[in-house]
Amino acid sequence: MHDWTFVTAAVDWKEGTARLEFVSSDGLKVVKARGVTDLRLPRKLPWGPSISVNRCDGPTKQEDGGHSLTIEMQSGDTIELLAAVFEMPPS
Repeated sequence: MHDWTFVTAAVDWKEGTARLEFVSSDGLKVVKARGVTDLRLPRKLPWGPSISVNRCDGPTKQEDGGHSLTIEMQSGDTIELLAAVFEMPPS
């Protein structure tokens, strides 16, 4: 996911789903999460403005059976999701 451009995030509160859209050199990439229990989207820009991904960790299985996903942006912000299931696009 390094250097992918983060475009948008959408949450369906009722369904407990999230959709994060990115653009890579191959086109649109979508991360889908179901059974979302936590979503953090800070935009404090501690390293300066950027819309690009630095690195991604996960999805990682948690002790409670759920999964975590962490996306570090080149702005220094960290997007964090906790969900039952993630659908990840090919890199």
